[in-house]
Amino acid sequence: MENRKFNIEYLGIEWFIEVSNYDKDKTKGLKIISPITSVIDGKIAQVFDILTPQQEDIEEAKEYKEFYEICDFEVLSNGHKFSGTFIDALEYIRANFGSHSQIYTEFSSLSQKR
Repeated sequence: MENRKFNIEYLGIEWFIEVSNYDKDKTKGLKIISPITSVIDGKIAQVFDILTPQQEDIEEAKEYKEFYEICDFEVLSNGHKFSGTFIDALEYIRANFGSHSQIYTEFSSLSQKR
């Protein structure tokens, strides 16, 4: 059986892991709070958030069996491809897109202190 294929996209602050034929009208939400996760027939169709996944987010995702499916991922911005779980994809996002979201997180923190 062939692995399902997902795109990873980063849009400045928000990021997506999304199946190529994603249809939000057919999805249901998974009970995890961060990252926001949509499923179709019990399989992940989209994962997204506006902040880079933190270690605690990844640890929470590990509690859901849906995040252990082996899939093929392609990062649209640079063409990087890899096979792995959604946990691996979250780790990739954290390692490669983290600095941009860290700036946003620090700015938000400073704004709240005022």
